[in-house]
Amino acid sequence: MIRRMVFSRNRYFSGRLLTASDFETEQTYHRDKQQFRNLYTLGVRIVSGLSVTTKDDGRSIQISPGYAIDVWGREVCVPLVVDCPLPAKSDRLLVSIGYVETETEPTPALPGEPSSGGNQIECTKIEEGYEVTLIKIPPGKPLGPPRNRLTQNEPGPLIPLAILQRKEKQWVVEPPPRRTPEKSAKRKPKRGKSI
Repeated sequence: MIRRMVFSRNRYFSGRLLTASDFETEQTYHRDKQQFRNLYTLGVRIVSGLSVTTKDDGRSIQISPGYAIDVWGREVCVPLVVDCPLPAKSDRLLVSIGYVETETEPTPALPGEPSSGGNQIECTKIEEGYEVTLIKIPPGKPLGPPRNRLTQNEPGPLIPLAILQRKEKQWVVEPPPRRTPEKSAKRKPKRGKSI
């Protein structure tokens, strides 16, 4: 028999002293389960929306509201239309989006708390959002995958949305190359004689 524990959650009982670590464990449990579920039910992809169109005579792009899952299983949620100016001196761009988070609402912390790391101020909230990135593609270079970061604590791996190609004085929106799942090397069983 093989037994492995995959997730860890708090066990509550009357009289238990709760610390910041316990609440972080609770959030981590739910976040890890959601990310696992996202990866294995939806996969890494644009789930809906996030289409790119040009506007203002090609001086900017507009990204429609939508939802995507990154390689960590994190949700990239764009609830409203996003307008993004384009650089004047580029001929080819990759439009990507990624998950980001930032700490907000600083408040005084109790002196001597181990979690404060000696700081007297701690942020009380973490806001989750997205970041649109325009990556210049040099002329004649094939498009490589967007740069992916290595840890979940850094801004998220980028999800390609579109390639912008300047043709004469206008931008043309092309779909980005999609990564295809690797084909499994399954072999067909050899037909043999039945015994």
